[in-house]
Amino acid sequence: MYRAVLVDDETFDLEGMRVLIPWEELGIQVVCSEEKPLAALQYIEGHEIDLLITDIKMPVLSGLELSRKAQERNPRLKTVFISGYQDFEYAKQAMHLKADGYILKPVDDQEIIETLQRVVAELDRTQMTRSEETARMIASFEFIRNDFVQHLLEGTVDTATLHAFLQSYPFSVPEERAPAVLIEFDDALWKYGPPGSTGRPDAQRTVRSVGALIEAGGLGPWCPLSESQVGLLYTAGDGEPAERLGQLCADIAERGEGTVTISLGDAERFPDGTAASFRQAKERMALKMFLGKNRVIRPDADAGRGSMAKEARDLQAVLDEIFAAMTSYGLVAICDCVDDLFAVVETFEHPVKVRSFSIHIATKLETYLHTLNESFSSLLGWGIEHLERILEFETIDDIKSWYRRTLFEIAEKLFLRKNGKNRRLIEQIEQYVRESLSEDLTLKEVANHFSYSPNHLGYLFKEHTGESFNEYLVKLRMERAKELLRDPRFKIYEIAELVGYKSLAYFSRQFRERFGLTPGDYRKQS
Repeated sequence: MYRAVLVDDETFDLEGMRVLIPWEELGIQVVCSEEKPLAALQYIEGHEIDLLITDIKMPVLSGLELSRKAQERNPRLKTVFISGYQDFEYAKQAMHLKADGYILKPVDDQEIIETLQRVVAELDRTQMTRSEETARMIASFEFIRNDFVQHLLEGTVDTATLHAFLQSYPFSVPEERAPAVLIEFDDALWKYGPPGSTGRPDAQRTVRSVGALIEAGGLGPWCPLSESQVGLLYTAGDGEPAERLGQLCADIAERGEGTVTISLGDAERFPDGTAASFRQAKERMALKMFLGKNRVIRPDADAGRGSMAKEARDLQAVLDEIFAAMTSYGLVAICDCVDDLFAVVETFEHPVKVRSFSIHIATKLETYLHTLNESFSSLLGWGIEHLERILEFETIDDIKSWYRRTLFEIAEKLFLRKNGKNRRLIEQIEQYVRESLSEDLTLKEVANHFSYSPNHLGYLFKEHTGESFNEYLVKLRMERAKELLRDPRFKIYEIAELVGYKSLAYFSRQFRERFGLTPGDYRKQS
């Protein structure tokens, strides 16, 4: 309901308007009706209203002056004037105040209803626009905040950006030291499936749900890192961080949206030590393999578990090497890394732990593929159920052989996709050059057109064609010039322009260097 104030020094007119107009049907609530304009102004100055309906000619304070003062307080206020005078000067002043309606007495009920309907429609449009703007601002702030928090946790925010952000946006800053936190959804791959699957919207909703719980608990600024991980800078001053985060674990599980494992870094000085704390949190998350899910991994979790912590760090190092080898098509390196990986597995005493470890590796691999916008499904055509084959293998050697074959296949698919993508790019460049041959083409201009840096594009072009871009361009221009020289309709200077040369002398020199003849001599021979 929009809030309206009625003002008229004529008692009967005021009461008639208040009683006879179907205000509620119009979506309007009359919050104040006054015969005295000064009393109305006092009310307006102390309350938020949307619409002022006022007589113009009143003692002490005219309706025009009342509107002017009210609009000083609220420039978006809508105003409808009512006047018993067909006075052009009043109408002109009302127009100057951008009146939304001007009605002559005696008031016709239908006329004022139609006027109010139009004003309400304008208020609706304004409110919708403001709601959309607010939504855009909130979305924009969330995007900026998320991006800033992620860069802060990863240590890629420079001092100038940090200060500019803190001055421009509301942000909870730790007084001295604060731990960085990593929150990981348990069994995310099995619950939600690979990227693009129907379960992924559920994962995004879970991220938002966890974020809402973090905000409700006042735990600190957070950001989504992926569809299965959330980063947090813990700034809640009261209570032990591990206890508060343990409650967060319990709250998430209670909602029935699965469970999470939370790892803490050490409390480091903000902002210089934040990235180091987050690295510690990521390293400690590797202990989840040994400690289990749905828990908080405290900073002291690796104390007294030296061999376990070392195994976790060694495991992550081997996984990093495997991922690097996959993307570089390093099959020998993959083979060596698989041997290193399963050297750890061979120390396990129970088959359940072996299979659990193997599934854990598959989950890590899928998470890494997400960073390349790939997945088991996109590369190998697998569903999640395919990974259940791990549970069917009878020996460690079986699992090891399966992983080796799988990693080889993924590496080959990535290699072919990378080269296929670049091949398509080169074909598009060649087509663009052929169609733009008469223009002043340069490597820089072509690189800008395809949104690449000149150095990178030049490297890709030579890698795939065996010649530099400039060599290719000159060759194409010369071959096209030969074709045109066989057509007597074109003069030689016209041919030079058609193949992109502004200087006839330079064109002739290039042609002679390539074919041993001037363009004129070539034409005579052909």
